[in-house]
Amino acid sequence: MGTAHMRSGNSPIRSHVDLTGDQYMTNLTRARVIALDWGTTRCRAYVLGDGGVVLSELESCSGVMAVSARACADGVPSAQVFEQVFDELCGEWLAEVPGIPVIACGMVGSNQGWAEAAYRRVPVDLASPGPALTTVRTAAGVVVSIIPGLIFEAALPDVMRGEESQILGALAGAEGARTGGASAERIVLLPGTHSKWVRVVDTTVTDFTTCMTGEFYALLMKDSTLSLLAVRSDLPDWVAFERGLEVATSKAGIGGILNTAFSARTMVMTGALAPNQVEDYVSGLLIGHELAGIGASWLAGSSNEVLLCGST
Repeated sequence: MGTAHMRSGNSPIRSHVDLTGDQYMTNLTRARVIALDWGTTRCRAYVLGDGGVVLSELESCSGVMAVSARACADGVPSAQVFEQVFDELCGEWLAEVPGIPVIACGMVGSNQGWAEAAYRRVPVDLASPGPALTTVRTAAGVVVSIIPGLIFEAALPDVMRGEESQILGALAGAEGARTGGASAERIVLLPGTHSKWVRVVDTTVTDFTTCMTGEFYALLMKDSTLSLLAVRSDLPDWVAFERGLEVATSKAGIGGILNTAFSARTMVMTGALAPNQVEDYVSGLLIGHELAGIGASWLAGSSNEVLLCGST
């Protein structure tokens, strides 16, 4: 979750998948479904063909938080803005392939989303048939089916939306994901605004936990005193990032992020850190503390490899 992954524009970006008009139209003739991964900070839309092959894709910064803010600023229901963003992203595809099914996962199905979808209780087999879908019908008559999230009920309950679909896809593409026995247990990590650490046996989610690493980074770099010192760089500074990792996992990091975060300020003041290194240093601190904390608690005693699932 280096800072380079957090810098992007506000307009939808067409993927390299459709390079020319002819290729674009050829791709759409093979379209089987439109799939949306609509999360807290971003919305990714895909046209999928047989076998889940990606034929075309678009990405927008209009995540659930941005949609809610836009609805509040315009004084209109959030559902209206969700539909507008959906039309902006998928309108061309829908015009070319009328009647194509549309499915969505992620925070779009939360109580802050387009329509609230129910949770499935853990443990749950992600490959089991027939999860109840929540549907939304647009003014144009397009039906969007929203996949339910997962809930882990405990003294400190946890939830996920969207990651359950990504996990199933990652497992399908991972060697040995469907072998039987205890050896089939996997740890899946999905970094992001809210990092998810998930324990899976075959295709059954048995446990998971969340770290708000990405959201904490955004808050520190936007609204804290550290943001006043930081100067944005166009390129990631891996030396500063690794320095943050080292501090978080050293003896100095035992006090936690509430203690070490202040070093991003004092190191600039003393000349030990340049202003354009602050963002990557803080990113390293946060990720380092996440890894150290998870390793000492949720992962304690586990020798399983971690399957990393996310954008590169």
